[in-house]
Amino acid sequence: CSFCRFRPTLKSLGSPHWARAIARKSNIVSEQRFPRRGRVIGHQAFWVLWGGQLVSLLGSTAASFALGLIVYAETGNVAVLALITGVSTFGSIYLAPVCGAVADHFDRKPTALFCNVALALVASILAWIAYLGVGERVPWLLGLVFVSALFNTGLSVTLAASVRELRSEANLTRVNGVTSLLENGPIVAGPLLGAAIYAFLAPALIFVLDASTFLLCALVVLFVRWPPRPATGRTLRLRPFAGAAAGLAHIWRERDLRTLQLSFAGVNLFNGLAIAAMTAFVVSASTEGKDAWNLAAVNVAGALGLLLGSVIVFALATRVDRRWLIAGGVVCGALVGRLLLVVTVIPVIWVLAYTVRNLCVQASNAPLTAIWQERVPKDIQATVFGARRLMGQGLYPLAVLVGGLLGAGALNDSAAVEWVLTTIGLAFAGVDSGITAVILIAGAGELILGLVLLTSKALRKLTHAPEPSEDDSDPAKARTNPAPT
Repeated sequence: CSFCRFRPTLKSLGSPHWARAIARKSNIVSEQRFPRRGRVIGHQAFWVLWGGQLVSLLGSTAASFALGLIVYAETGNVAVLALITGVSTFGSIYLAPVCGAVADHFDRKPTALFCNVALALVASILAWIAYLGVGERVPWLLGLVFVSALFNTGLSVTLAASVRELRSEANLTRVNGVTSLLENGPIVAGPLLGAAIYAFLAPALIFVLDASTFLLCALVVLFVRWPPRPATGRTLRLRPFAGAAAGLAHIWRERDLRTLQLSFAGVNLFNGLAIAAMTAFVVSASTEGKDAWNLAAVNVAGALGLLLGSVIVFALATRVDRRWLIAGGVVCGALVGRLLLVVTVIPVIWVLAYTVRNLCVQASNAPLTAIWQERVPKDIQATVFGARRLMGQGLYPLAVLVGGLLGAGALNDSAAVEWVLTTIGLAFAGVDSGITAVILIAGAGELILGLVLLTSKALRKLTHAPEPSEDDSDPAKARTNPAPT
């Protein structure tokens, strides 16, 4: 056999020491080279799992793009599009802690498998509705979008919680650079694929493709083996709302994590304020006939910025202090992505601003996610990640609405705002003063929060990767303290 490089005597083979050594070596060889039942484990499982996720996300982004086209083409009602967005947001943000608590109650593998199969079923029903025509089936469509948002959220937090279980690095920043690159790649290719199928084939086929990619991802999950959950000696009841409350309480108890998350809740608040105003600025400041092209250009630039940010994180993960990636990304995104945008009406500068803005967003998000994966106990990561999403993004939809109202109403009608913008040379023809003011306010708020994070003791402490615990080296001990889910 491969581990016998010399011939021990018959007497030595009979000793307990050799018996234990041979058994231990046999287990290592069988686990590393010949996974049982053809399944993949460890780092190899990580690559297989996220490879399937890449294909699945390609189908999902194509379907998401096509859904808006189909609904508006058949109903001609913007209110229906708004309802679809609202229902999806409610499920993915406000119910995220509940989805995370349910995901933590079960093993990672059956949870990921069930979510993929459920999403494939939802996509198949959407294909049937697209084939028959939306028409009076809008209520069914809204219900399916809501269910899809729930299962997508459950799958998302499950995969995020699996990184710490499948990877052994103390610093997970580079790993998250890889996952963000795989997740952002379909943002560019997915809409193009959806538009091609919509234009040249049949809209329903887009959802058939989406269902097929989910089934493929489910098949991939079957061949991945997570570290086993050890027996606890007691049966846990499924209590989703109690588990969600426990996730929020965990963040609130941890002072450094609480400070970090509240800071990014503020960043997301200012981001929501500016999101509609930035679109309005590009459209209204464009020359006649160029508005659609300029808007398309900045959107593509934003998607490419996310990909470039993932590449930069992967390259600099172990070379640059994560504090500079996280806080520096917020500061740079505010200066270039917000303030630079409104000082000129040159489209090339807008493209640069959108690219740098999303590059900085990704440079902040990947190491930030790594910090949470390193600091949160493995057995409650999905619960905490769901609570983190609610705390960080809960005010975002309201901020989008407030930003639109301020840009079109209160700030736009203010003579003081008009005078200030004229004085500093930011009053452009065709651009409402309220739109520019909202972008400036949001950029200033993000800049202040970024500087606060840069000098924060909490971020300085969290950016140092913790020492590997005993649980990290022994998968059997990974989940011995289950959360109250």
